[in-house]
Amino acid sequence: MNIPTDTTRTNERLSTSMSEQHYTKKNPSSGVPISKMVLTVIWAVCHFAFFFIQQVAEIFAPLLLIIGIIWKILPSVLHSAVGMVDAADPQIRDIVGRGTELIPSSLTVAGHTISASSLIFDGLLLIGLTALCATITAFLGRRL
Repeated sequence: MNIPTDTTRTNERLSTSMSEQHYTKKNPSSGVPISKMVLTVIWAVCHFAFFFIQQVAEIFAPLLLIIGIIWKILPSVLHSAVGMVDAADPQIRDIVGRGTELIPSSLTVAGHTISASSLIFDGLLLIGLTALCATITAFLGRRL
């Protein structure tokens, strides 16, 4: 014989309230999904910024390295060419000698001094920046 007692009614009320609580946690009108959406937008903007910096650095790093290395090597190559021309015609030697004098050791552009060594160093810094941005982008990609 099943006689309803207060404990069965209490259990029914508890089971009903548990399902209602479960429903309220999934309710999209609560404040939790909005904060997650704002956080996702912030992560996405940061991901975009770091990926953009990475792409620009990947373009300019090899250019700076190549220009710096060529600028660094060119005077020594021309000086060796002058040494080879010494035995030849003196007019050709003068032309090649003047050509080596035309290559500047540094340039000043808008108040900034640029040299071959600084271009190589800047290229290496951009490679490091590319690696850092790739690491941050991968981390942020996992967070999204």
